[in-house]
Amino acid sequence: MRIEPEIDGVDVVLVGDFNPAIFTPAWFALNGFLPESAVANAELQIAHQQITAFNTDWLRLQVTPDRFSAGTLQAPHVRLHDLVVRVFKEHLHHTPLRDFGINREVHFRVRSLAVRDRMGRTLAPVEPWGTWGRELGSDGLQGGMTSLTMSRNNPEGRPAGGRINVTVEPSYRIGEGRFGVYVRVNDHYTIDNATGPGASGRLMELFANTFDASLERSEGIIDHIMSLATHQEV
Repeated sequence: MRIEPEIDGVDVVLVGDFNPAIFTPAWFALNGFLPESAVANAELQIAHQQITAFNTDWLRLQVTPDRFSAGTLQAPHVRLHDLVVRVFKEHLHHTPLRDFGINREVHFRVRSLAVRDRMGRTLAPVEPWGTWGRELGSDGLQGGMTSLTMSRNNPEGRPAGGRINVTVEPSYRIGEGRFGVYVRVNDHYTIDNATGPGASGRLMELFANTFDASLERSEGIIDHIMSLATHQEV
């Protein structure tokens, strides 16, 4: 990436049928998915039949009856891949799974509000908005793009339901709410006959085989968004 992100995260989300109560730090340690040292210092937020959530030194985990989410803000991101594959391909391989997402998000800083505003106007021009659009001004102080999402459906011949969603917004977590940009790439996968025999195994095989390529594609998209800033630096 041409601009070093100040916040750089990856999340893996599985949609299926889960028993949240079992996914405690102790369970991950008992089955060898996480080391005892990480589990001993884990921050358990809640463990309940409807939701379990905890954080370790590198992992953020939340499980509800229909959603398993594991994320990290620390490289190497391959640890997420390995954890998910070991849990659902090697251990809980009978868990019904229907689809998954590999999500990449970054917050990065640009040099000025003017640069960030011009990025927004490149992605969402104000001219089609007529007189009202001209009233937004040219320095970003009067307004501009607050959120933009572009979607590509069924990319690369994926079964119906697969898609890539890219969202660009101002970041309010860095840059004093003025100089930060947030980009999120949601790479969503499903399979044909997702509720049929062997579907969960096929879905996890797809996840294992696409994780690296998904992150590489997401980084390329994010790098292009960053190029809008570096080409317009002032």
